[in-house]
Amino acid sequence: MIDPETLTLLQDIVRRESRSLLTYVGEAFPWTNARDSAVRSKVMEILGEESKAVAALGRFLARRRAPVTFLGAYPESFTSLNFLALEHLLPRLVASQRRAITDLERDLAVLRDPEAKAQVEQLLAIKRRDLPLLESLTASPAELVKT
Repeated sequence: MIDPETLTLLQDIVRRESRSLLTYVGEAFPWTNARDSAVRSKVMEILGEESKAVAALGRFLARRRAPVTFLGAYPESFTSLNFLALEHLLPRLVASQRRAITDLERDLAVLRDPEAKAQVEQLLAIKRRDLPLLESLTASPAELVKT
């Protein structure tokens, strides 16, 4: 059984990560030209890895007989990002990733359940690993095609 504070925090993390800018961009199919298709593939790889970690957190809740609550809609501000080029969205994805890392670090500081903490630490580790890749895509997206 999960204590109510931990449950609420984990549900918030699942909801927040399931409605992140990265997830939205993955579902919105931002515009890319043929040259940037490799960049889009890398962003989708990052999204896939992070989505798996969020799903694992959801499964952890299910094993503890705790429901994953309704995720709700994406933030309304995201709708202004439709039909934009991925290259334009990359700096926003980096900023969003940094905020997500800060939020998860703050969440970890208050988690007391060791198993719950381990789950969130896994998600945080993936986000920390992915941030430099997103930053490199922002710095020179065309260079990815050469590697």
